[in-house]
Amino acid sequence: MAQEKDNKITHPHIIICEGLDAKKYLIFFLQPLIKEDSRYDVFQVMDAGGNEDFPQFIKALPNLPQFSMVRSVTVIRDSEKNSLGTSHSVQTLLKNNGFAIPGKPCEVAYPKGAEYGVKVGYALFPKFNLDNANGTLEDLCLSTLNPAEGKEGKLLEVANMAVTQVGELIRPHKNRLHTYLSLTDKFVGLKVGESATANAFDFSANELEPLKTLLSKMLENENA
Repeated sequence: MAQEKDNKITHPHIIICEGLDAKKYLIFFLQPLIKEDSRYDVFQVMDAGGNEDFPQFIKALPNLPQFSMVRSVTVIRDSEKNSLGTSHSVQTLLKNNGFAIPGKPCEVAYPKGAEYGVKVGYALFPKFNLDNANGTLEDLCLSTLNPAEGKEGKLLEVANMAVTQVGELIRPHKNRLHTYLSLTDKFVGLKVGESATANAFDFSANELEPLKTLLSKMLENENA
């Protein structure tokens, strides 16, 4: 059963992601940005649901009564096993629904000639995707862990070893991250979004700079 999707726009800059974990992660990613610069308080993270729900969510977005207030739309998805294919899929989805089409991840497309007058950008987990890296949010989380009481290196080594020894897994990124979390005192039993709220990840890490830069571009010329 598809999970309930966000359907109310409350802010002028929209970030659309897949799933509650990604939504919670991005909300907590925004918190230090807002604390440092209140301009970032204009972003709203919306959960489009699962992968199969994403096209319908993008199609329905302009029909929401609050859409007239929107200034920008940023789409964030997992690269999965084919970052170039995912990138093309996002571009096609935007094109088919009347949005401006960024030429590549972390590039802003301006609305000239598009049906809807909003700036548009997209980025792909885990590296947003400046080097065409395959992977998911969990891979990003693994690369931005906060130290777990000084034991992070050893615990991550154990998690990697366990996943490797088990053999081929369908979702090794999830297995690796959740094995690591389960070995800690503070994060055991938590989902990714819950771990974000519990400060498992370093939101000041360099790996997040491309996303910060993309969002800052969305705020350019706001008073123009």
